[in-house]
Amino acid sequence: MAGQPRRRTQVERSVEMRARLAKAAYEVMAERGHSAFRTAAVAAWAGVSEGAQLHHFATKEQLALAALDYALREASIISEAKLQAIRPSEDPLLYMLTDLAEFFQGPHYWVALDIAMDGVKNPGITAEVRDVTGRYRGHIYAKWAEMLVAHGWTPADAAEIVRMAAATMAGMGMRSMWESVEVHMPSVIGRLREMILHTWPQRTKRKS
Repeated sequence: MAGQPRRRTQVERSVEMRARLAKAAYEVMAERGHSAFRTAAVAAWAGVSEGAQLHHFATKEQLALAALDYALREASIISEAKLQAIRPSEDPLLYMLTDLAEFFQGPHYWVALDIAMDGVKNPGITAEVRDVTGRYRGHIYAKWAEMLVAHGWTPADAAEIVRMAAATMAGMGMRSMWESVEVHMPSVIGRLREMILHTWPQRTKRKS
């Protein structure tokens, strides 16, 4: 009848349930860590039966990979928004360095790292962990490199800048395990920007 909402298909319901469980798995892991990760807790968080959960994710490893996909996809959405916010006259380095700093000190990274560390010990999911991580982070790093090229750096320099900046911010993220680094980040970002401009000068300046 006209005016009645369209009934969702079985495929749509399945996709929705998998997304719901992936988000719940991420939330449980963000709160408790991978070592305390239990599938029963995910089912309870999502508000579904364990049987329903097993229908979509038959193993704990599959659920962890879904949580990894969710974490990195959400992080990518945040980074994409920053990329789209940059105006031609603005400094892309500050946006990029801030984005990397926030990622490597945020919950999306810590959940992803927790799962990746388990992947090192669990050969059964190592390849999938690398595939998911490479797909999302590789895409974002490529986008930042494209942004730098658009602002006057060569493709080779842009790629190297992104690699170096990501490695530095990852190191700061690890350092945050034993000290509060937030107070130092404005200085770190500023100094790193100066080093980049000195080491890899822009070949051309983008006009506003």
